[in-house]
Amino acid sequence: MKIILSFLLLVTFTSNVIAFSTTNIEYLYGNFSGNSGFDTIGGKSTITLEHFSTYEYGDFFGFVDFAVADDRFKNQDKSTDVYFELSPRVSLSKTTKQDLSFLFVKDIFIAGQYNREMHKFEDYDAWLYGVGSDLSVKGFDVFGLNFYKKNQNFGEDTYQLSANYISNNILNSNFTIDGFTDWTTQDFLSQNRLLYKLDYSYLKNNVHVGTEWHYYKVKNTNVKSNVLQAMIMVKW
Repeated sequence: MKIILSFLLLVTFTSNVIAFSTTNIEYLYGNFSGNSGFDTIGGKSTITLEHFSTYEYGDFFGFVDFAVADDRFKNQDKSTDVYFELSPRVSLSKTTKQDLSFLFVKDIFIAGQYNREMHKFEDYDAWLYGVGSDLSVKGFDVFGLNFYKKNQNFGEDTYQLSANYISNNILNSNFTIDGFTDWTTQDFLSQNRLLYKLDYSYLKNNVHVGTEWHYYKVKNTNVKSNVLQAMIMVKW
């Protein structure tokens, strides 16, 4: 599995044709008062750096979260946290030079992902591999669906179905809804954002403000996190 992900990352970073690229930095603040690993005593500030690009053979998405608790994390003896994900995909249409679209499926991918969280005593990491797709869904500019086998060093290995989506067609052109949802055989995580683009010429339409709803639940337990965060984003 590590060989598969390493190959996908190698293809991503050695491709010499970048068709599209976007990066943003976000600041979020919310009161994570549940009882999951996300939650803190008092509020939590998070700075997130995200990047997405399409390239000669597929696409790549990655982000890193730097979180700081007002006091400390509820279930851990620490006040800071670093977590990141790297998600390369290789397009079967582009590599085979064949149109593999059918019905509402626009493309099919070999998909991988690496997750890592820096713990005080031992880091968490997860290696994921599987298949992905880009779908044509009414009302959405982007809708991706990926199915992974997930191997992790904490907890049991599992399967994960991940959806990511963007819609710029609500209310008016200054509003965007986007986010992701992960289902596994063990838990459920969904983070969804409603953002308003500040339409001032000197901001060059690159500043967005709004909110992010974070929801996390471990199946068949009382472990749950449910919070609305204030958010500001700068894109370039």
